[in-house]
Amino acid sequence: MRKLLIPLVLILIGAFFSSAYVIEEGYRGVVLRFNKIIGLSEPGLHFKIPGMDSVKVIDAKIQTTNSSSSPNESNEQRFFNVQKKELIVDYFVQWKIIDFNRYYETVAGGNNVEDLLLARLNGRLRAEIGKLSNEDIINDSNADTTSRNSLMIRVKDALNGTTQVAVENEPIEKLVADTQKDPESTKTSLRAFGIEVIDVRIKKINFPTEVSESIYARMRAEREVIARDKRFEGVRKAEEERARATLQATKILSEAQRQSRTIRGEGDANVAKLYADAFGNDLAFFSFIRSLKAYEQSFTGNDVMVISPESEFFQYMKLKSIK
Repeated sequence: MRKLLIPLVLILIGAFFSSAYVIEEGYRGVVLRFNKIIGLSEPGLHFKIPGMDSVKVIDAKIQTTNSSSSPNESNEQRFFNVQKKELIVDYFVQWKIIDFNRYYETVAGGNNVEDLLLARLNGRLRAEIGKLSNEDIINDSNADTTSRNSLMIRVKDALNGTTQVAVENEPIEKLVADTQKDPESTKTSLRAFGIEVIDVRIKKINFPTEVSESIYARMRAEREVIARDKRFEGVRKAEEERARATLQATKILSEAQRQSRTIRGEGDANVAKLYADAFGNDLAFFSFIRSLKAYEQSFTGNDVMVISPESEFFQYMKLKSIK
């Protein structure tokens, strides 16, 4: 009996370990029986029927996919805005699995969910960016319906099927074919593949090198025009200030000259009055002063005058005898 007990215990232990499995936190297990989905395992210890059941562990955490993640796409995602200007957009999208059975059906069919996600996302971005100008894309206001933030919200809603019914009852192969044929279509929601987009973010927007050079050249030309206008405006204002200063200086000088002439005239009038009063009191003194001035003005330089010594011109130069 003991000989049979040991093999029986070993068989039970082997059956336990072959039927028990553990799902870690952050993951889910899709239980398959003969390759058909029969259930979903939450994190914890679970059991299955050995030989009949199998478990596919799927990551249930939020996942991030960058614009350059797809091997079928170049690292640069190029789009055209409403002015037909080419833009290079670098973005990322965060998503999670909401229907693990539907997700497994998609993956089991040989499809890459990230490729489908990027195909739909690129299609929606191409459609939305094509409606906006560069100024709208740069604008990050939440209130403006033509801003970059509003664009990302519209793209996320379109991918999740917020504005349309999620097509979940159609075969996966048909939905994948429709997505690959028309990635800009809003008919098929990504919920139909078992995933939901949480957030779409544009990290960087650049122009191609050849376009950037022309844009920078145009910007330089515009700035040069503005600088030239500013310089002309400065020269004009400087000339106006100089003209006003010159006018003010002329007015000040004219007023000063007028006042100086008035004062000088008043002084000359006072001097003339004083002379007149002084000379009027003594006519002989006046005659004497006038003769002295005549002598002063006559005997200058090398001039020669022929005048009789008896002339009255010399009356004040004659010596009179002292009696």
